[in-house]
Amino acid sequence: MLPETARVQPEGIAVSFRRSRPEDGAAMWRLVREMGGLELNSAYFYVLYAKDFADTGIVAETDDGHLAGFVAGHRPPARPDAVFVWQIGVAAWMRRQGLARRMLDVLLERHAGDIAWLEATVSPDNAASMQLFRSIARDHKVECVETEYLARELFPDAHEAENLFRIGPLKPKFLNKSS
Repeated sequence: MLPETARVQPEGIAVSFRRSRPEDGAAMWRLVREMGGLELNSAYFYVLYAKDFADTGIVAETDDGHLAGFVAGHRPPARPDAVFVWQIGVAAWMRRQGLARRMLDVLLERHAGDIAWLEATVSPDNAASMQLFRSIARDHKVECVETEYLARELFPDAHEAENLFRIGPLKPKFLNKSS
């Protein structure tokens, strides 16, 4: 298990990773609103998710407290051996520096040994997310099975269909390259 926070320094900007906290919810909501491209949920939802799913939430912040990015995830009750990544947000000024991948690596390291699967849904037009999840499977030499999951017809609006990316089975301490 990782400590509460872990530090890295992408491209000269010091960033700390830690579990989400309720007080992160407003900043998560603002980040999604500002970045566009992600579905913006209510501020209440982000506060609740940061509180109730802190063990599967990652926040990346700078030394001066600015939110650089976040991962919101949970353990699906029907699949307790999985972590489902619901949303990944990266601030515009941190894009193209591998921050999303680093946050996912921190999440997976935190759960090494107690999960077998990383899951996420991705809309068919989100090439960046598809590439991200496929690269995790490739780098860890496990499968990435992509299946239809949530059809467009299920949504009351013009929401895209969502395909499930199921990566694994992950091995205990899979991030340790020597294993």
